[in-house]
Amino acid sequence: MIASDDPIAEDQAGRGPSGDGIAGGKPAPKGESHSGQSSGKPALVTFELVSEGAVGVVWLRNPPHNLLTEPMLSDLADAIENGAKAARVIVLASEGRSFCAGANFRSASAPNPSAGSTFDDFARAFYGQASRVFASPVPLVAAIHGPAIGAGLGLALACDLRVIGAGAWVQANFVHLGIHPGFALSVTLERLVGPGRAADLLLTGRRLTAEEAVSIGLAERLVPSGTELDAACSLAQEIANGAPLAIASTRATLRSDLQALAGRAMDHEREQQSALADTADAVEGVTAMLERRVPRFRGA
Repeated sequence: MIASDDPIAEDQAGRGPSGDGIAGGKPAPKGESHSGQSSGKPALVTFELVSEGAVGVVWLRNPPHNLLTEPMLSDLADAIENGAKAARVIVLASEGRSFCAGANFRSASAPNPSAGSTFDDFARAFYGQASRVFASPVPLVAAIHGPAIGAGLGLALACDLRVIGAGAWVQANFVHLGIHPGFALSVTLERLVGPGRAADLLLTGRRLTAEEAVSIGLAERLVPSGTELDAACSLAQEIANGAPLAIASTRATLRSDLQALAGRAMDHEREQQSALADTADAVEGVTAMLERRVPRFRGA
């Protein structure tokens, strides 16, 4: 199943826009490093140094929705680890319509019972790479220019700070798909917005506008649409201007238990997702999304 919502359904049904031209996407500059590029195919993750020794940008380049696969998430973690050798702060940005509309469970790395692979196999590998993102050695700033849904929201919350454009929105829509939340959202949401608001978002699966996201503390800065990358890079530069050892020490204090908490949360989430993945409700949730109708859940 796909931890995403309407943007995916629109494009898969042939009714949605391509997503080209959204703020955040641009051609890769000369000298940009590429992760996971092979067989002449365009890299889905790239790194660009935008301020010598200070700020870098890791790009997700899988438009229109930047759906995550385990190999792509591995490339992302590699790009962060390698980029941290050249930059003190990294901005996470993406091209296309969505910031990231979730995990792609229809990819080549997705569960394939006929080949002997299970949802648990997929989720174990996927969350293993997600844990590497939480372990980033440098501060991460998410530049959210479009929808951040499901695992895409989880990715944004793995970052230290979030800049969100006025036209973007976020959603933890797992219950609409008949599946348990993932990507450590069961702990990261509560850390940011408190238990009551986290329960509201996870149990209803409702969309949150950019304005509401900032008002409840889910994102830190609200900016006009089209300025997300510049604003995120400016924030990253502010951080990079500080004393490197003091920044690292302060960040270690702020995130002292986050990596361990996220790891335990994803272990639990994986178990719950695996238990629900083959239920009739989970199948109905994905089918209803793709058919753009209200799901008819039966509790089975």
